[in-house]
Amino acid sequence: MSKTVEIFFDFLSPPSFLAWTQMPGVLERTGAQAIWRPMFTLGLHELVGNRSPISVPNKAKWVMGDLQLWAKRYGVTLNPNPNGFVNILAADRAACFAEQRGEVEQLMEKAYPAMFVAGRDLADLEVLADIISSAGLDADAYLTAITTDEVKDRLKANTQEAADRDAFGAPTFFVNGQLFFGQDRLEFVEEALQA
Repeated sequence: MSKTVEIFFDFLSPPSFLAWTQMPGVLERTGAQAIWRPMFTLGLHELVGNRSPISVPNKAKWVMGDLQLWAKRYGVTLNPNPNGFVNILAADRAACFAEQRGEVEQLMEKAYPAMFVAGRDLADLEVLADIISSAGLDADAYLTAITTDEVKDRLKANTQEAADRDAFGAPTFFVNGQLFFGQDRLEFVEEALQA
């Protein structure tokens, strides 16, 4: 049985996007499998008493520059979303529904580039429906599901589980129970998968 890495992510998180762009290489080199676990990072922050680095002006400036350095190193495009602070809750709920249906990677293939390359507003349900459809998924089923208590509770449960396992932000990786935080720790994730 191959090793697995659990990855708690959020569609609002640029570091999660950067990690997503690099995970295929990590998985190929290690023969591991990824289990993608959507969560609501702002809810996680509330649960554990953390706050987004963009809420600290000096840190926000540094973080955005640092993320561009990583994007350049990875050879990928990372654009600030022109819609400002996108209310990502509907998209994260869609990711939970996709997780339930075994379709999360299909959704990520379209949602992450839409958010961080094309600059689309994932808070707009028409835009979200278009992204879901472009992934070959049933947009009507998704838009209905994200209003249900079952899907809302699943996102809350994933977020609570991340908090209970000592996560404090996104992306958070678990390999054999060991926590790694941030896309800049992928080298350590890969080493743990190869151990």
